[in-house]
Amino acid sequence: MPQSQTSQQPAKPVRIAPWRGPLHFGLLVISAIVSLALQFSYLLLVAGLFLWMCWQVYLITGRMALTGVLQWRMVPELLKFVFMGITWVFMLRPLRPRPKHAKVALQVTAATQPQLFELVHMLCWHLRAAPPVQIWLDTSISVRSTMFGGLTGILTGQTVLHLGLPVVSVITARELGGLLAHELSHNAGGISTLFVHAVREMNAWFFRAALERDEWEMHLKEKPKARESEWHKQGRRLVRGWMLAARLPFIFFALASRLTSALTLCLIRQSAARCGANVIGTDVYERMQRKLALLGGAWRAAEQEIQRGVVQHRLPENLSLLMARHVATEAKARASARAEAGGAGTEAKEGGKEVKGAMLVAYLSPLQPAASVMRQFVDLSRQVTYFYYQHEMGLNLHEHRMVADEEVIHQNRREEEALLVIRRYFGGLAHPERAMCGLGSTPTSATELPELKGEILRVREEIIVWGPQFKMALQEWNQAWQRRRDLEAAATLSLAGFTVSRMQFGTPDASPGALRHEAACQRTVMEHMEGPLQERERVLERRFASALGILWWSDPADLNEWLRGRRQDLAGWVTIYEAMCGALPSFRELLTTFFAFQTLGAKFANVDDPSAFLTALQSVVPKMLNLVRQIMSTMDGAPYPFTANGKPTTLNQQLLPTPLPEMPGVSMTLADAASMRSIGLKMASQASECIAPYVDAFLSMYHRAFAWLAETAERTETHFLGTLNFGSATEILLPDEFTTQRLGMKARSPDAIAAWKPTA
Repeated sequence: MPQSQTSQQPAKPVRIAPWRGPLHFGLLVISAIVSLALQFSYLLLVAGLFLWMCWQVYLITGRMALTGVLQWRMVPELLKFVFMGITWVFMLRPLRPRPKHAKVALQVTAATQPQLFELVHMLCWHLRAAPPVQIWLDTSISVRSTMFGGLTGILTGQTVLHLGLPVVSVITARELGGLLAHELSHNAGGISTLFVHAVREMNAWFFRAALERDEWEMHLKEKPKARESEWHKQGRRLVRGWMLAARLPFIFFALASRLTSALTLCLIRQSAARCGANVIGTDVYERMQRKLALLGGAWRAAEQEIQRGVVQHRLPENLSLLMARHVATEAKARASARAEAGGAGTEAKEGGKEVKGAMLVAYLSPLQPAASVMRQFVDLSRQVTYFYYQHEMGLNLHEHRMVADEEVIHQNRREEEALLVIRRYFGGLAHPERAMCGLGSTPTSATELPELKGEILRVREEIIVWGPQFKMALQEWNQAWQRRRDLEAAATLSLAGFTVSRMQFGTPDASPGALRHEAACQRTVMEHMEGPLQERERVLERRFASALGILWWSDPADLNEWLRGRRQDLAGWVTIYEAMCGALPSFRELLTTFFAFQTLGAKFANVDDPSAFLTALQSVVPKMLNLVRQIMSTMDGAPYPFTANGKPTTLNQQLLPTPLPEMPGVSMTLADAASMRSIGLKMASQASECIAPYVDAFLSMYHRAFAWLAETAERTETHFLGTLNFGSATEILLPDEFTTQRLGMKARSPDAIAAWKPTA
């Protein structure tokens, strides 16, 4: 036992593993023998079938030698032999399974993680079990102990502990002690440990071999992208069915092994659960299991975030913490549901029952996160996350930006209803943060409906010609703006003293000057693209203005009830939209600076140098406040007519009800680090309380106005001109844009989005 624990732990081991009698040992031996016998039985079955086919070959060749080679009655025999031979090859497939897929993992040692190893060795000492020879950290959602080398390592008795970092991120330190005791108890049986792992490993091998598929087998389930002929489709089905039929004997043996081992596996799980409860108590153990049960859903949610990030080239930097947030959200929702149902007191209490091994983990706080037991948990989790992206998913990290969850504004905005309406109406050729107003001259004479309708049709024809090229240019502009935001955020972090990887940005070094210089280059790219983009956006504006003009100048008798209602509010929404369009360039600058501020705020807890952090804050906070004042001056006097009490107010008062705060004075000669830290915290808090709601309110109001006008124009065109479609090569801004727009069909009737109709 470690010397550091002698003052806290009893001199004699505490029996925390439940007693296992001869009946338990006998079941282990019988289950292991039966599982091994079933494996050999299948092997004998395959070997016997092979010998039978060899005998058949001998008989057929002998018959052919007597009767001649070309005999029609020999054809069925040959076909039967070919059929049996192919089936035998398919039956051989489970006996040669691929090596167990090794999860991306990071090995830790006692030198790098002394607290974790101390806890593991202490529990093994009380369990009278040999400690694991290796401990690996991975991205799985389980903690598991396996034999070193798999089935071939059963005779050595050495074990390996695999610790899923998402598990560590959602439980407390004391619960981690109980979970480790649960898993390490599998090794606390002396010679029975070999049989415990033999039963677990052999049953796992049976089902892995029965269910795994080669890559070419997986392709049989995929429908070809090209048009598939009927005979090819039936051929795929035939081969899949043939392979399944050939696997049925092995599946039967796998089910037989699981059935004969079911009682033994149940006893193993119950024994491990009792061991964990003996350390942390039954109630705490059950609460821990409820947390772990949520990890499956959290992993599926994380996979969706990863897939979305692959498209956006912005991947979550820490999968463990991402899943922990999903678990916390789901747990909070379930707790609220139980509270509403009156089941807040459903958890049982220990009732004073003594917990055998409570003193073993008494030094671990019940509120202390398990991550505190490990050194640099966040950095380890990020490192393992990067390994997962590179080796599990095969991604090139140079093409992606690693972002924390807090660093992204509206990360899932592409599913918002307003943005779907905008992209649907403009065919994906309108950026949500670019103005589609004020680029061209307002028509004064062309108010006749035929002329306006003709203008819409002409624009539609033009878009089909240059739409795909404009789409690519708009993508490049958006990527340049995204890269500029990332560079500004990285420069701010570097100014605050944080380590920034230059490999993600391709800069000579990670200094604030180099990063800001690259950000300025990206800004230059955006400015150079403004002219060509606005040239085409003027054409889109002509169609937009013509559709709204048709609604405004039409006879009310020619409109349906929905359009007449929209016409009443048209002037108000146009006023809001025009006022906000003029402030969009300044607002994009505010978004860029606020992104850097938000990134810096997410790192505040890890600040080592308050003076550097304060310097970084001074580089972004005054700029944000000046940009807000500039935006407000641009929209000065613009009314907001849609208030709840019916009294018009200004748009600035609607977006920013409270005045901008005055930032505290800062003297860099302060010697007290605590004072500098408190001033930085106050500055960040005041700026966040003011700027964050303003950014959200501006984005929400602008997108709401833009979407309201776009939907109105869309329904007007549909009413007067019928359904119109862009070219198939034009209607995509990003790969998943037009697939997500179908979300609108779930909440609205088809009439609400009549301008979008799936092609026949």
